[in-house]
Amino acid sequence: MKKIRFLRNATFGLVSLASLGFLSCGSTAKVADASRDLAPVVRTAKGAKQGVYYSLFVRSFADSNGDGIGDFNGIIQKLDYLNDGDDNTTTDLGITGIWLLPIFPSQSYHGYDVDDYYAVNPDYGTMEDFERLLKECDKRGISVIIDMTCNHSSRYTEWFQAGRDPSDPHHTWYRWIKADDKRYNINQQMWGHKVWNEDKKYTGNYYSGLFVPDMPDFNLDSPEVRAEFKKIMKFWFDKGVSGFRYDAACHVYNSAKTPAGTDSVKQGVAWWKELTDYNKSVKPDCYNVGEVWENNSIRARYIAGLGSDFHFDMGNRILDMVKSGDDGNNSFANGMQAEYEKLAESNPDYIDAPFLSNHDEPRAAGILRGDYDMCKVAASLYMLTEGVPFMYYGEEIAMRSGTDDPSKRTPMLWNIVSSNGKTKDKLQTTWSESRYNMKTVSVAEQEKDPDSLLQYYKRLIRLRTSHPALYAGRFKAVSTGNDSVSSWQMKSDEETAFVMINVSASPVEIEVPADYRNFKMAFCSNGIETSIDGADGAITKIKLPARSTVVVSDLK
Repeated sequence: MKKIRFLRNATFGLVSLASLGFLSCGSTAKVADASRDLAPVVRTAKGAKQGVYYSLFVRSFADSNGDGIGDFNGIIQKLDYLNDGDDNTTTDLGITGIWLLPIFPSQSYHGYDVDDYYAVNPDYGTMEDFERLLKECDKRGISVIIDMTCNHSSRYTEWFQAGRDPSDPHHTWYRWIKADDKRYNINQQMWGHKVWNEDKKYTGNYYSGLFVPDMPDFNLDSPEVRAEFKKIMKFWFDKGVSGFRYDAACHVYNSAKTPAGTDSVKQGVAWWKELTDYNKSVKPDCYNVGEVWENNSIRARYIAGLGSDFHFDMGNRILDMVKSGDDGNNSFANGMQAEYEKLAESNPDYIDAPFLSNHDEPRAAGILRGDYDMCKVAASLYMLTEGVPFMYYGEEIAMRSGTDDPSKRTPMLWNIVSSNGKTKDKLQTTWSESRYNMKTVSVAEQEKDPDSLLQYYKRLIRLRTSHPALYAGRFKAVSTGNDSVSSWQMKSDEETAFVMINVSASPVEIEVPADYRNFKMAFCSNGIETSIDGADGAITKIKLPARSTVVVSDLK
């Protein structure tokens, strides 16, 4: 039996293990220059429904005009950081898609109360600036989806202001009731406030505002509203967007604002099926993904209409497992497989959308106390599962937050910020400060460190976007028999890959399941040792250091 050692931070080119001695994955010599660890690859993931998306809050990302607020032109100047369009370089992150949080005119900093669905927020630039951003993204192979709220608008829209008058045609565009309407509970509470709000001018008329009174809810029973939203979709498709992220997708027919006895899920699914079918008739290759912040059984019902929705609770499970360092009996993979099977029952063509944390949740790095090794394991756990992963801006540099929404959406940290608030990066946004990121290491600093979290994300994204099993495959739990190791198979028409992740703080040795012993090394995140048995070079055992990831593949 021959043992082969793989260097720490080895790159991930495919190599025949039988032919190698002391090496890094993808190199036949010791790595003298650590930058070699991040190797160019051909990224074969294509279109809006493959690859990796970057969730970007425009206000916080990059400021081109010095007013402290991020804008479209700032994003354009930072696009080469996200993806420069050249597979021969290793300086970019390598993402293939961007989800822009709301870009419409709004009264709030977050933008989810939309004033005008056919315009852009003037804080972010002009429509021409936005169109230029789309063109620059297209040059680099980056798809762009935008945040869309079909559940509610701002109360400052022309539609709602006109519709306050019961005699106006727009009155039926929103959900209005009288206090004595027995089909509803006028005192219904939601998240600590009343759902039904009396109009101060037209007294006796109550409108629903599920989230806040400033966000009146649309009445999607109205044919006029449904037709208007199709016009809106067509407008943005014509601009060049690749699809939409639908906010509050499970609340469009919430039982708190619909007549008693309404099957709110059934009604909601029907609406999303109608809209996404329309979208595909306009742009067949579009990507639609919904926010369904519910348990998997409800998510599965909605995915029949949406086609894709975010995998809520996955991130929490990952973070809990990484903190505990124990995956007893491959429980993470077994749980994921059961949930995928439920999604497939509802929609065989489903696309899952895994993520670690988002703009509504405390940042993952804060929960993991900024520990890079733990953050890397967490990254592997969601990036190497099914579907289209979404990474939240700043996740790649371990940005942190509190539990309040504003602290989760603070400026991207491009370079060192001095005590007087100055930074070396002229595109740094300054509209908000964050006491949670005083010790966060900036992009500029992490780009110089081959062991940084940023460099790890670059490698991981390149792995995913170059392997069909990872960007187009289906998931199957496969145990190694070790409680410290989370493991599964990913299989597409072109490739099978086997993923092994040591979630613990101690090294472990595992027996490689027989089906994968003749596979080639595709990725290793740390120094590992493999035991090679026989003339065919089969991998029989692997020693995984603490919090490390290994992927093997049969790709020729």
